[in-house]
Amino acid sequence: MKRFLLASAFFSLALVSLARADDVVLAAQAKLARMGYYDGKADGAWGKNTSLAVQRFQQAKNLRVTGELNVATLNVLGIKPPAEKPVKPVSRGMALADLFVGGPYLTAPPEFQVQTVKKAQQNLRLLGFYRGPLNGAPNSDLTDALRAYQKDNRFRATGRLDKATLQALDLLTLPPGDY
Repeated sequence: MKRFLLASAFFSLALVSLARADDVVLAAQAKLARMGYYDGKADGAWGKNTSLAVQRFQQAKNLRVTGELNVATLNVLGIKPPAEKPVKPVSRGMALADLFVGGPYLTAPPEFQVQTVKKAQQNLRLLGFYRGPLNGAPNSDLTDALRAYQKDNRFRATGRLDKATLQALDLLTLPPGDY
């Protein structure tokens, strides 16, 4: 029961954080569209088209071209960055397991889960969705990348490594015991 409550608290904090990030992306997409830099749907989902629009905007405004909504870019766009709220630390095992809720690897050994997360990070980076570290550790960049990837592929955007996402990322090839 205690483990369930910790997982619920972590998931709730993650949703609040992601909602703030999605609001900023949505505002940036809308503003970039009005200015002629973005021609996609303003939906709050980070993706390749949003990144390219940000790059074009940064280049036009003589900003450092990163393709990311950094503080300097948000300031020039006139968008207030989300306030950082301290998050209680959650044990690595709980956060790792949370990525696999609803998927076939939920009960897999942690070593297998870490390797799967690392491969997911690598594949998402190759596809242009992820910019974070390739260390097998869960982080907000990874859940953001998973949501964007899932939205782009018309999957349910959970930010988790469910069966459909694992399969699409070519990570559903081995049973958990065969790593």
